[in-house]
Amino acid sequence: MENFTATLLSQLAEDLKRIAVISENKLQQAERSFKAADKAISTLKTFIANYTFKNSEEEIRFFKEIKPEFQKELFYNEEVLFIESNCPLGSSKAKKVFIERTLNRIEAYFEKHSYLYNYCRSGETSLDTTFFVRSPKPIPLTPVSYSDIDPEFSNPHSYKVAKLKAFEQLRQYLFGIQQNHVTAESITDDSLREGKHKLVFTGPPAALEEVLFAMNEKGWFNFGNVPASRLFHAFESLLDIKLANPSRALIGMAIRKKGYTPHIDKMRDALIERIEQKNE
Repeated sequence: MENFTATLLSQLAEDLKRIAVISENKLQQAERSFKAADKAISTLKTFIANYTFKNSEEEIRFFKEIKPEFQKELFYNEEVLFIESNCPLGSSKAKKVFIERTLNRIEAYFEKHSYLYNYCRSGETSLDTTFFVRSPKPIPLTPVSYSDIDPEFSNPHSYKVAKLKAFEQLRQYLFGIQQNHVTAESITDDSLREGKHKLVFTGPPAALEEVLFAMNEKGWFNFGNVPASRLFHAFESLLDIKLANPSRALIGMAIRKKGYTPHIDKMRDALIERIEQKNE
């Protein structure tokens, strides 16, 4: 079991890295990552259906440590997909309220399952045979129904551990959004911040990444003495947008099959067409 699950988890990690590189935005990345995690869990389920645990220790390890590593990716990307699909884009206040409500929902889940969370964090093992086996006993005063789960593959406490892990990761993701939001609000350019209409970048983030790389390579920012990471961060703050990690963005451009700079090519074509129309 150890070799199979380790290989499967490693493959999932590689798939998630590849998806992060080739995806044009967080919404697309979350959707693709969710599908990759779901596929890995299906493969894991098929394996376990034909596998007999050697002993209770192996069964506990599977439900307490192994399966949550797969399932947390499913939960995390499901949540990111929801956030990226529903987070308000226009009103700064509405966006702030949305993020705070989501963080409150996460904190409420941690509070509700604080016993299990602290049990795992502390490295406690005294109740493992009660919690992390097939047909486990419920935690006192927290009844769980088993009627709609597969008793051979599912465990309610394992499910909660996975969700707690996912929410830990999601909390950091939301803190990042909050930080970018605060940074954007600190911009003092009245023409952008206090104009009748706020300047909003409505194109795909990948297009802006291409343009920033191209201008930086030409030395058009500080004579080319600006790290790509600093440049990306500056425009994230200016336009209240989330760009990819520069290294991943560049790798993603390098592995494109239909040309390295499709967005710049389309921009050039659009500009040429506009110029030609002007000269008619």
